[in-house]
Amino acid sequence: APIEFPEPRIRSAIVAKEKKDDEKLGEALRDMQTEDQTLKAEFASEVKQLILWGQGELHLQVARWRLEHVYGIKTEFEEPKIPYRETIQKPATAMYRHKKQSGGSGQFAEVHLRIEPHVEGAPDPTDLNVRGKEEIDLPWGGKLVFYNCIVGGVIDAKYLPSIQRGVMEKMQEGPMTGSHVRDVRVMVFDGKMHAVDSNDISFKIAGAQAFKEAFKQADPLILEPIYEMEIMVPEEVMGEVMGDLQTRRSIIGGMETQGRYQVIKALTPLAEQYKYTTALKSITQGRASFKRRFKEYAPVPFEVQKSLAAQHAD
Repeated sequence: APIEFPEPRIRSAIVAKEKKDDEKLGEALRDMQTEDQTLKAEFASEVKQLILWGQGELHLQVARWRLEHVYGIKTEFEEPKIPYRETIQKPATAMYRHKKQSGGSGQFAEVHLRIEPHVEGAPDPTDLNVRGKEEIDLPWGGKLVFYNCIVGGVIDAKYLPSIQRGVMEKMQEGPMTGSHVRDVRVMVFDGKMHAVDSNDISFKIAGAQAFKEAFKQADPLILEPIYEMEIMVPEEVMGEVMGDLQTRRSIIGGMETQGRYQVIKALTPLAEQYKYTTALKSITQGRASFKRRFKEYAPVPFEVQKSLAAQHAD
């Protein structure tokens, strides 16, 4: 049977101190992974960071030492960014007119749309004339339901895909934190076009901007990844481990006894788990272990939302 290598347990973002070493760093890490199957490097495209996974703090420090002394690349560790999501809590309506005049033909498009939270199994809107509906499973989870509710041909059907592209572009980089947007329905219900100046690009811009405006008024919400954790601890340090979990915004889900150990079950935001292996080790003198798996996205507390939105606005 093939040798089972342990799954990496601890992660950190890693950056080359000098920009010119970026490519070299990727190659060196590929090299090192071939020699050490318990080390894993991956580029997290959503947060645009190179993430290094290892068995523990020391393992990552050794990798960093090797990068400097064997490959001649000086690196720094950074906290991994969190792949947040954005969504909305109430309906909102917005319009946007895109108009540009330069020499001969210009650009013109006007789009009126309504956005609402998407709830699985909810009926279609009854106050609008639904002429078409498309349900899109988003690559980053959740859905976009896109409705054509245009009456009287005020916008040609051929421009609807462009409006949708504009909406999708804004959903890929949400208005609040630049994170992916999920679970929204969008109804395009009115607008204007110009026989000469209207084109696909104009409607894409108008669709994107109308979506952005509506989103801001729709009581937006930031969601964060939550993990199920199981921590196996000796009875005598259980209180300290529980106390530490509470400082990490964890919800304790219960406990069970396994021999001399207690297994604590908790739901913990990913944002609060950086260097948890090290913290657990120092609380329990290395006598505890834990495993975790992704569970769901859930709203961040109000204070956290305020600070994330403010950071993005800078």
